[in-house]
Amino acid sequence: MITTTIKRDMRRTIAGIVLILLVPGLYPISGPAGELFEVPVVLRPELNLPDLSGQPRNLDEFAGKVLLINFWASWCRPCIEEVPGIRRLIEAMGEKSFAVIGVNVGEGERRVQATVKRLRMEYPILLDKDSVEFKSWGANVLPTAYVLDGSGRVRYIGRGPVEWDRADIIEMLGELAEQRPQGK
Repeated sequence: MITTTIKRDMRRTIAGIVLILLVPGLYPISGPAGELFEVPVVLRPELNLPDLSGQPRNLDEFAGKVLLINFWASWCRPCIEEVPGIRRLIEAMGEKSFAVIGVNVGEGERRVQATVKRLRMEYPILLDKDSVEFKSWGANVLPTAYVLDGSGRVRYIGRGPVEWDRADIIEMLGELAEQRPQGK
């Protein structure tokens, strides 16, 4: 049991360090906001957070699916503006092996619930009240999104608001969803 916990913690730490060190250096921080950038395939850090009902959630639930993880906050205007595009993306992806998780950063449950209801965010919303996961993933701006392939590896990162329902993004995510998951 202790060995498993140590291995999991080491894997999480190493993956976080790799994301922090490699990812920001791949493209200029001052580059165009709102674009997805392909990154070298990197194992993801873990993500273990409660959802709005208080239930613990983790990424293993989404194994085999292309996963969009979107870090956001209710006070962040660009975060709010990209929500309708995320809803349209979900609709466009239809029955493909695809899912979205919203990770609220640093806010209380009541405020998040009100925002989720108002914006009709009908995908899982996790609460990162202390911004620990936000930082461990190497994020430093809101919104920040990570696209994981079916094997759970980070493939794309978006900093700033992304037009998630753009035809080229829908096509790219659809192609990624058709790929067979590989060993982690």
